Parts: sequence; C-alpha cells; structure tokens
Amino acid sequence: MTARRIAPRGDLTRVEILALLGTAGALDRRQIAARLRLGDATVHEHTRRLLACGYLRTLAPQAGVVGRPRIPLQVVPEAAATIGVRVATDHVVTVVAGLDGRVITSDVSPFDCRSDPIPQLLAVINHRLADPTLGPRLKAVGVVTPSSVDSATGYIRVCPRFGWSELPLGERLRAELPIPVLVDNDLRASTTAELLYRTGRDHDDFLVLGIGDGVGLGAVLQRRVHRGPSGLSGEFGHTPVATTGPRCACGARGCLETLTSDDGILRAARRAGLADAATTIEELRARWVSGGEPGLADVLAGIGTILGRAVAGVVNLLGTPTIAVIGENHVLWPGLEPGFLAAMRTSRVTAAYRVQVIVRPWSDAQHALGAAGLALAAPETLAS
Repeated sequence: MTARRIAPRGDLTRVEILALLGTAGALDRRQIAARLRLGDATVHEHTRRLLACGYLRTLAPQAGVVGRPRIPLQVVPEAAATIGVRVATDHVVTVVAGLDGRVITSDVSPFDCRSDPIPQLLAVINHRLADPTLGPRLKAVGVVTPSSVDSATGYIRVCPRFGWSELPLGERLRAELPIPVLVDNDLRASTTAELLYRTGRDHDDFLVLGIGDGVGLGAVLQRRVHRGPSGLSGEFGHTPVATTGPRCACGARGCLETLTSDDGILRAARRAGLADAATTIEELRARWVSGGEPGLADVLAGIGTILGRAVAGVVNLLGTPTIAVIGENHVLWPGLEPGFLAAMRTSRVTAAYRVQVIVRPWSDAQHALGAAGLALAAPETLAS
C-alpha cells in the first residue's frame, strides 16, 4: 500500500507573516514585505486569505501618512492553535501553540520507545483534542522524532535510537485523528522554529547545530529550510570522521555523534579519569555549570575541535554566515567553544573564519514548538 503524500511544506510564507506579527506587533503590508523580503503582491494575497479566515484583523489606518493610508494588520492568536509533539526515548513533550507562536500549554508524559508508539501518541494528542477550551481551536498536529523521516508521508525509514524501522507513523496517526498530522525530524522542526521566531528575524541564511543525545545540523538557505530529496537531510551526526571507534546506533563506526554527543562526552571524561561508569551526562553538566574543572575544560575543548572541523566543512561549502547552537548540551558550550572556534578559524579566506555563533537557551519544548510550527505551515491547516 502506498502512503498518502501531503503537499510539500517548503513555503512558510503565511506562517512567517503570522510569526512576524506575533513577535514584532502590528505592521502594514509594506512593512511586512520589507521585513520578510517579499513582493507586495505576495504579501497582499497571503494577508487577504488570512483576514478572510479571521486569523488577522485590521487596525485603524496610520495617522499622518502621506498618500494612500497604511492599514496595520494584527494577528489574532486565539483564532486557531496547533499541537506540537516531540518524541524522546523515555518521554513525550507536548505543546499547544497559538497563531503567534506563543506556547499556550506544555507538558511532559512518559513514553516507552520499545512499545507500540501509536496508542501512546494518540493518548497525549486526544487528551488535547478533548479539552473543551482548546479542542475546537486545534487545526493540526506535528509529531517530531530523532529519525530519518519522509516528511511528505510521515514514513519513518529508520530510527536507530528507538529501534524503529519502516514505520508508517504518519499514515497510522492520520487514520485515527480528525485533524491533519505531520511527522518530521526533530532537528528540522527546531530549524523551522529558528527561522520563524528567532534567528530568522535577522538572518536569511544560517545553520542550526543541535548538540545533545545526538548531533544534528539544519540549514536555512534564502529563508527556506533545506530538506533534500524525500526530506532526508540533517543526519549530520552520522558524518564519518574516524576509521575506528565506538559503534554508532546506525551500525557504523567513526560517526561524528559517537565522539561529540552525550555518550561521546561521557566516554572522553572517563578516559580522562573525570567520570566513572555510573556518571550521567546530567551530573557532568551540573559539575561544569557549578564552576567547571580544568580537566573537564580540556576534554570539552578536544570534543569542540572535532565538532568544529566537521561544521567548518559545511560552512565553507554553503557560505552560511551564522550558526545557532541549540540542544541540551548548550550549557557545555563555554567548554566546547575554544576548540570549536579554533577549528573554524584556521584559514582567513574561508567562510568559517568569519562565522557568527549564537547560543540559545534550550528545553525539550523548543523541539515541540517547532513541530507545532510545521503543523501550522501545512497547506490544509490554514486553507481558505
């Protein structure tokens, strides 16, 4: 049976308009076009449809403007909402976000990735749909996982961390739910959130480096989230950087994330005598944040060097001037940064030498917010 394909999600224009008005406040069409670098006709068509649906409202014309009056537009955040679900190994983070991208509710539920995910996900989604206040406003749900996903169908090819393969997650969820369902990779979801609500406010081209239990890299090029054929991109953690080393969950040896993810950091700390088999990554983070240790700084700088060499190749290829660092290990960035920047700045003639790094505060809810943004961007969500 062939999975049903949904329309591509490359065009985020309507959601970008909503996100801009949600963060910047009321703007007229010319201001929207200038901020998002869009044509006047494009902005007029999209805002016309959003007004017709009740997702935008007009305000009084601006006083003192010479020529044709400029009418500010304002987002109506309560007019609709979407659900974002981020699936981790042992828990699920669920958020409900309004049209302005603000989180209305957020919670965490237990999850067993080794059991059938469908009933577990349906339970958390249906709980939101049954809410008498929020339920009628919910237009779509986005579910994101750390896996290789065909984002057009929601078909998960492989998720080594969960032990999943050949799972038609989107198809199964759509068969049970009354609203559109989108399934995607969690790093691409967070890259979309960066475009809509954070880094994309000031930059059209940038990378998003996710560091935590895995390592991922998302790319925004000319205000479009790069997806690659069939949506398969961002598996940066499986870049081969060594000929030997621990076996990765994907089955290969020498993958970048075996050296730079949570497990890689713990292994390096053990080799340096700074941790034992019982030490957790949370404990190591807490020790670093509480004041750091000279030995741990050396370990992190070495890992930062490995990470920087890998990222430098991507920056030099794409010429992206900015990197946003996200993920649970953002708290370790002061230790990773010296080695990372040294590796990036080995040659003055490269794009990597001049790159700007922005480190973001992080929580699991950011992945879920990205999932809600993807759901909002689906053509059927805001159809008029």
